[in-house]
Amino acid sequence: MAQVSVIIVNYNGRHFLGECFGSLARQIRPADEVILVDNASTDGSVDYTREHFPWVKVVASETNTGFAEGNNLGLALAQGDYIALLNNDTEVDEGWLEELVQVLDANEQVGAAVSKIYLASSYPTLDCAGAEFNNLGFCWGRGSNQLDRGQFDTASEVPAVTACAMLLRREALGGAPLFDERLFMYYEEFDLSLRLRGRRYAIVYVPTAVVYHKRSEGVKGATRKPVLFQQFYGNRNRVKILFKYYPPAVLLRSLPLIFLSLAYWDGVFLRDGGWAFFARAVAGQVRYAVQGLRERLRGDNGVEAKLWLPWMTEQGLREVLALKSALGAYVK
Repeated sequence: MAQVSVIIVNYNGRHFLGECFGSLARQIRPADEVILVDNASTDGSVDYTREHFPWVKVVASETNTGFAEGNNLGLALAQGDYIALLNNDTEVDEGWLEELVQVLDANEQVGAAVSKIYLASSYPTLDCAGAEFNNLGFCWGRGSNQLDRGQFDTASEVPAVTACAMLLRREALGGAPLFDERLFMYYEEFDLSLRLRGRRYAIVYVPTAVVYHKRSEGVKGATRKPVLFQQFYGNRNRVKILFKYYPPAVLLRSLPLIFLSLAYWDGVFLRDGGWAFFARAVAGQVRYAVQGLRERLRGDNGVEAKLWLPWMTEQGLREVLALKSALGAYVK
């Protein structure tokens, strides 16, 4: 039987941990190990976990390495054949892990299984049911902010993973890290999705693996302007993925809308964050575009576009605006 390791990355999320760990303790199919990677929290998260949940293995980082590298640190310690990633601001149904494990056990070509995730504050509104992506490099939760009327009750293959709550076959990584550590947070799971598809693995949505997510509550606790925080990293990282993975033909025909989308958010950065924040955001986008291009030219890509292009949604301005309207400021 495959061994399962659960990795939870935490930054000042002590107030979430009791409910998260409690739900893991009630699993029908319990994890073989649970690992908390703490990113230099100052709220007593480490001591709280060690005192109240001694069965959790704690990795206490001296610096905030971000979500991406935090999960990489957890993977280095994990013993499991299957690696579950779970946000600290979640609670999972008692059958969550069992349902995901059954899908990976049933088919060796499934590289990852993702959950049906509800917004904890407005159940039965969906956070996501897997993820989708488009020609502008945007990646978003499938069904995000929709009222659940059963439209996502069927298990199916989906374009991309959602790292909030998923199960990954370790073998599918091919010995590589979980995430690109330079991405810090946001879009790291999109990068992973392209790599999984590049190794010819499927990504499957499992509606019976149910999760309740306190979406963005952790970000709100870390910054007074969570939308700026999300979009700073989201746009910077999206640019890197575009220049690293996307075929030249797709980039060329999409460049006007790509630049328009960046200009929109850069304008928001200037208006709401000031000149210094604006300059830092634009510099980051340029730097990450160059970094992505360099990695492409070095051959670090290693992903044939033909293996993931069939899952990409081609969208124009009207569709992108409709997506933005449906998802709100949270869209990455």
